[in-house]
Amino acid sequence: MNPYRYSVSLRAMHPRDDLRPLIDQLGLVPQKAYRAGERKPFDPGPRQSPVYAQSYAYTNLTSAPRNWSDEDLETFLRGVQQRLAQHRDTLHTFFVRGGRCGLFVGLSGEDTFGFELDPSLGAGLADLKLTLGFDIHTGPD
Repeated sequence: MNPYRYSVSLRAMHPRDDLRPLIDQLGLVPQKAYRAGERKPFDPGPRQSPVYAQSYAYTNLTSAPRNWSDEDLETFLRGVQQRLAQHRDTLHTFFVRGGRCGLFVGLSGEDTFGFELDPSLGAGLADLKLTLGFDIHTGPD
């Protein structure tokens, strides 16, 4: 048994374009979004720019951390990949125009854990021009 919890978000970045149209076309609601050149809502400090250097948006695809025993990570990611496959042309256009979009997975477990992802999942995400990133923590949440 590999007891772990996970959360998944979709993140998009672009050097200049507004990401609202992409997020809308994907049928998602961003938790956070800003556009390149937009003024930051906080004082960035003396050595940092007061405006965002790139556009950024993210949305949580899991409403709360999920337990592996409820649905394993690969099954969840495959479902996301299948839902996003209908937007392949949109994602390809975004990539060609200089954007980067991907799934970001947060993993946590009480102890060490491991699992494998089938190569077809990686191939499917690559076909959609989606990156796959991980943030892994062991120990109590």
